[in-house]
Amino acid sequence: MTTDWRAAPDFGLTQLTRRFHQDWTREGTVLEIVASSADSFGGKAAPALLEDSLRLLESPLPTWAVTSLWLAATCRGYDIDRLGVDGRDWLRQIIDVCLQRLRKDDPAYHPPAPAPPSESLTGEVLDEILLVTPQLPVAITEHAWARVGGVVPALNMAATQAGPDLAFRLLLRCLSEYWVPLTQPQYDRFAALGERFGYGEPLVMAVDHLIDLE
Repeated sequence: MTTDWRAAPDFGLTQLTRRFHQDWTREGTVLEIVASSADSFGGKAAPALLEDSLRLLESPLPTWAVTSLWLAATCRGYDIDRLGVDGRDWLRQIIDVCLQRLRKDDPAYHPPAPAPPSESLTGEVLDEILLVTPQLPVAITEHAWARVGGVVPALNMAATQAGPDLAFRLLLRCLSEYWVPLTQPQYDRFAALGERFGYGEPLVMAVDHLIDLE
């Protein structure tokens, strides 16, 4: 993943989760939306989506945790659980679409193995997950149609086993989808973490509507 992608409003798997809003069916089929995401910017979005998907697929996370992370990050917008598709099978479909796009430009393209997840900032991400633990599970449990089990344990495992960068972006998506209130100090810490990860300001600003929501 390049520094340019980290400066985008979002990228990789978390950018794809944003596509599955309530009206996503107006934009095409499921795989058409994945292909559209991979094809963004002339196909330059495909490597970031591929990297995130491979990292999560090949991580030691149990499949139920992978499934829970997708469901929560989309607020069940594309409900793979209801369709009988588990998280790893879904990631394989995403990966296939990314490879098709990349091989349009380079027929011999073969994805490099994901680098081992960096342990830098893992502790900080785990701390932020802990601090939203009382509110996030309650918001998910009380949601009218998008309840998902095990999200906090799945986020913790993602931080330690798939990398703090991806886990932090998934955390932001979950908080945004379930409208979990944030304090200004929490948001400021998120912004500082985003800066340390090399994100552009818009990525973390996607949750600024949650400040002092209560």
